[in-house]
Amino acid sequence: MTEALVYFEAGKPPLEVRFGGRYPNFKLEADKIRARALAKIDPICDDFLEIASTVFVADSTVSRGGAVRARMGQQWRRDLSFTIPVRRLDIWRKPEVVEALTDAVTFLTEDNVQFEFVEGDFARPREPFLEFDPSGPQFEANEAILFSGGLDSFAGALETLATTRHKVLLVSHRSAQKVIPRQDELGAYLSEQFPGRVQHLQVKARRRGAEGKETTQRSRSLLFTALGWAAAQALKIPRLSFYENGTISHNLPISPQVVGTMATRTTHPLALKKLNDLLECLAPGQLGIENRYEWLTKTDVVRRIEQHGGNEQIDRAVSCTSVREQDNLRTHCGACSQCLDRRFAMLAAGLEDHDLPERYATDVLFGARERERSITMALEWTRHALRLRDMDERAFMSAFGHELMQIIRGHEDLPRAEALRRVRDLHLRHSNAVAGVLERVVKEQAADIVARRLPASSLVAMHLGQQDHTQPALPSDPRASAKTSGPMESIAEEDVVPDPTKPLVAAFFDEDDTPVVAVEGLGRVKGPPAQVAHALKPRFDDARASGLAYDEYPFVQLSALGSLRNMSKSAIRQNVRRCRQQLKEFYRDVYGAAPDRDLLIQGKQPQGHRLEPDLQVATRERTDRINPG
Repeated sequence: MTEALVYFEAGKPPLEVRFGGRYPNFKLEADKIRARALAKIDPICDDFLEIASTVFVADSTVSRGGAVRARMGQQWRRDLSFTIPVRRLDIWRKPEVVEALTDAVTFLTEDNVQFEFVEGDFARPREPFLEFDPSGPQFEANEAILFSGGLDSFAGALETLATTRHKVLLVSHRSAQKVIPRQDELGAYLSEQFPGRVQHLQVKARRRGAEGKETTQRSRSLLFTALGWAAAQALKIPRLSFYENGTISHNLPISPQVVGTMATRTTHPLALKKLNDLLECLAPGQLGIENRYEWLTKTDVVRRIEQHGGNEQIDRAVSCTSVREQDNLRTHCGACSQCLDRRFAMLAAGLEDHDLPERYATDVLFGARERERSITMALEWTRHALRLRDMDERAFMSAFGHELMQIIRGHEDLPRAEALRRVRDLHLRHSNAVAGVLERVVKEQAADIVARRLPASSLVAMHLGQQDHTQPALPSDPRASAKTSGPMESIAEEDVVPDPTKPLVAAFFDEDDTPVVAVEGLGRVKGPPAQVAHALKPRFDDARASGLAYDEYPFVQLSALGSLRNMSKSAIRQNVRRCRQQLKEFYRDVYGAAPDRDLLIQGKQPQGHRLEPDLQVATRERTDRINPG
């Protein structure tokens, strides 16, 4: 047996997860690897990577209640049964290992899971996940840092390098095309600032052949942990670290109706404890993982960046979860809780000059909010933050008792009273920071507030009670009751997973005398590949102006187009392929699977080529929100 199987619904064939062979559907590969080791990866690490990848594929494939989560109450917890081939069957069949793995995955995903391990057929060796050159010198790092390209992981790496003489290995999971350049740039900055002390290991993980249907993807941290652990084991690094602020890690519910439904438990203290229990079973006494920023707020984190001279890099670190909406100008949506955390932290730390409002698609404080989800998140996030400072210890325990007990269970090394004190102090500091920002902006914008010039749906106006519409409530937690329905039906994950069935939206323009086609939600095609699309656009415009039906849009011979007269037929064909290929790669990064058609430019022999007849042409201003591929 070479493929892993996931059984998820009676009567349906199992989901197959293949890492090799002729038709792999998940690829986890080394990319731009700089780290070098003198030993190969232990087979147990390869096994763990495949197990974590299999869990991730299942997590992102099997839906929790459908596309708009109408039945999420009944189906939040899925029943997933895994049969996975491994190299070290003697290890993975140990009862304590199976129990630790099941416990960790259950807590991360909240699913009912079962694992069965079988002897794998590895006669034909697979390409190793992490390739290290045994002929070169080993990079003797003191710490491996899980490096996402966000503010927290950047701050942790910067602080470690600035305050010690340690060498660090940055381990990045290259999961989305729009995130990769920011990881590259921040890693390059640290390498330049601390020569010889930084190596950046970047591994691309990608599904193949099927689009991810489920967007919560709470198992991502298992894959990230497996990757970091494998790298640290290979290089014999004694310390493996997350750096993420405690406000996010603890993930207290922001309202009585919500228990962080869509949030992951990546660095929750209890999640890390369960992952450490698993690692201890796999390699006793060797290596654990720790979140070294758990007792810091986001404001504390950005102040560490300022303290160590990294202000100019703040703009390159991205906190937003809505990867689809990121581009060179607007790198943050301004609607998710992570954007709210970031913006308030910047203002509280006095670093707003390094985090301009223009970077947010919706100005966090003063911008009009069009989506109901954005409105409710802004209201409830702010109210939650402010009410924390009005709670005494008894009220704090009463409001968050269940969550606090889980946090305490993640800190068996701390007395219960001390753990509670630290948790409450952390969230009180967060609350005071948010209150301070609001008090300041109310003073600064007093004239606009008095004159009621702020948009009614802006955070500040809504918080001050200026809005005219009824304030909607956030949906209830789907896990709380099997009868939950109704409000969840209106919450589609549209800001996370775009609709691939809608027509392409594109802008055509020149930039520095270079033709550009910017496709909304995907990216930009530049140069000769874009020149072919530009040459077809006048014919498209004529057909659109004539009101032709879809099938009536004409195909044309590209070699007959005057604007391509200086391009040979072979060059034209090559540039059509390059245009399609670039858009295909962008599409794969967004949707997790290849498109079922050639994008933008259609071909039909012997008639020729045309632009997609249902293409929506946009202005360049609209497509300023597009990441340039």
